Amino acid sequence: MNVELPSTGNEQPPAFTEALACRAWCAALPMGNPVQVQAQLLRQLHLMNRFTLDAATRLALLELLREPVYFVQEEVARKFSGRPLPLAPPEQAAFDSVHTLWQALATGYLHCLSGRPASGDPAEAARVCARTLAALHRDYVDLIRAGMQPEGLLWRRVHAAYAVAEKLDVAGLAVADPLRDGPAATVADAYVEILLLAAGSLHEMTPRQQGWVMRWARRWAAKVSVLASLPPESPALPLSVDLASDAPARFRPYSGPNARWLDTAELRKSLKTRLKRLAEGGENNTPEKLGLGEDCPQPACGEALRRIYPRWVKGGVLRRHERHPMHGACRFVVGVDAIHYYLSGSQPFKSPEAPTVDLLRRQREELATFDRVAERFEDEYSRNHGYQLENWEVVEDWGMIDQSSGGLRLERALKQAGGRLAVGQLVAVRPAGASGLLLGAVRWAQVRGEAMTAGIQLFPGKPTPVAVRATGVQAERDPWRPGFLLPPVTALELPACAVLPPGSFKANRIFEAWSVAEGSRRIRLIDALDRGADYERATWAPAGD
Repeated sequence: MNVELPSTGNEQPPAFTEALACRAWCAALPMGNPVQVQAQLLRQLHLMNRFTLDAATRLALLELLREPVYFVQEEVARKFSGRPLPLAPPEQAAFDSVHTLWQALATGYLHCLSGRPASGDPAEAARVCARTLAALHRDYVDLIRAGMQPEGLLWRRVHAAYAVAEKLDVAGLAVADPLRDGPAATVADAYVEILLLAAGSLHEMTPRQQGWVMRWARRWAAKVSVLASLPPESPALPLSVDLASDAPARFRPYSGPNARWLDTAELRKSLKTRLKRLAEGGENNTPEKLGLGEDCPQPACGEALRRIYPRWVKGGVLRRHERHPMHGACRFVVGVDAIHYYLSGSQPFKSPEAPTVDLLRRQREELATFDRVAERFEDEYSRNHGYQLENWEVVEDWGMIDQSSGGLRLERALKQAGGRLAVGQLVAVRPAGASGLLLGAVRWAQVRGEAMTAGIQLFPGKPTPVAVRATGVQAERDPWRPGFLLPPVTALELPACAVLPPGSFKANRIFEAWSVAEGSRRIRLIDALDRGADYERATWAPAGD
C-alpha cells in the first residue's frame, strides 16, 4: 500500500486485546458525555494501532468500537458543522478531535489490510476495504462541514484501500453495513462515492445543499463503473484517477498502470432526465417523485442538481470570463451594516425620517465635490461596533468588465485578525486601483493550510447605499433597513438591481428607497437574481404612482 502505518510492538497494550473485554469496556462508556468518550476511544485506538495483534483479532475489536465512534463523532461534529470561517478556537478543537479519531479508525482497518494474503476470505477482505473507505468517507464529510481542504494523506489512503480491493479481486463484492444509510454497497461503489463528493465542489454549497449532494452521491455511485482502460466514447466525459497519487479524480486523464477511469455515461442519463423533468414541472415531476428527497424544495433542488451536473459528467464548469493571474492588496468589508456604514461615508445607519441638517449638508457637499459620499475608514464608531476594513490578498481575477469583474479569489493568513465568512454572505471589496467599494457575495470559503481562501462573486455596478422599507397596508409599520441600489450595466445587459434584506422579494412588490442623492422614491421588484445568507438581489424598475 502507498501509505505509511505506525510500527507495532508489545510495550503498551490497550485496555483490551480480545472481543469479550472490548465489549465490556464499551458497555461502561459514559455515552452522555461525547467529548469524554471521544477522548477514551482515541486513546485506545492509538494504543491498538501501535500494538501487535493478529488481523482477525484487530478486526473484531474495531467492529466493536465502530458504533460508539460513529455516535460520538456525530455529536461532537455539531460544534463546527456549517459554521463561518475561520472556526473559533472551541470549534477548531472539536474539528481536530473528530478528524484525528476518523484517521485513527482508518489506520486500524489499514493495519488489517497490510500484508493480507490473496488466499484469505474474500468476504472478509471486502468488509475491511469497505470499512476503511467508510471511515475515510466520514472524515471527508466532516472536512467539508468544517470548511477544510482535504490533505493528500486522505487521498493516498482512499486510493490504497481501493487498490487492495482490486488486487484481492473483491472490489465488486457488496458489503452490508448497519451504520451506513441505504442498501449494501460494493467496495467500488464506496470508492466512487468519495470521488463524486470531491468532484462536486461541495465547499461552494450551503450546508443544506451539501447534505443533498452527499445523499445523491451515495444513491448514484452504483451507476459509475471504475475501469482500467478508457471507456467507450459517449457524451459523458469520464473522470480519471491515479491510484498512486495523493489527489482526487479529475477530468484531465492520467496515464500509466495506476490510472483508472470513472465511466459516467449512466450517471449522465439519470441526471439529465431529472433536470429535464424538473424544468417541465407538474405534480409528477417534483423532487420527491424523482427520488431527490422530500427535503429538497424547488428551485433550490434544481439549482444544486445543475451545479453538480457539469462537475460530474461534463468536464467541469466553463467560466463565463477568462481567468487572469492577479496579485495585490484588496480592502474587504464583511456584513450588511458594516458595508452600509462605509459606503455612506462612515455614517451610522439612521431612519431617514429625521436626518440631521448637518449630515444632509455635508453629504450633499461631498456629492457635489467628489460625485460620491467620501469614504472614511477610521473612527471611534467603527471600532466600537466591530466594523473594519480588512486587508486581503487578491490571488486571481475573472475578466475585468467596465471596472467590475465576474469574481475574485482572495486569501488571508489565518493568524491575521478579521471577520468570519459564510457561503452566501454579503461583502464589499475594493481591489487596488478601484475608485470605491464593490458589492459581492461569498461564493465559497475554505481553509487551506495556514490561510483562508474565498471566492467572491462581484455584483456589477457602483452601489448606492439606501434605506428601504416595504409599502402597502400589510407593511405599514415596516421599519427602515439598510439596502443598496445598483445601476444598469449596458455591457452585460443587466438591468438595475436592488440588494435587500432577506425575505424581501416578491414579484411586483413595491419598496420605498431613500438616499441622500435622490431622496425618497418608489421601486417595483421584478425578478429575483439570487438569495444569500443575509441578502436578496432582484431587478427593479421605477414604480408608478
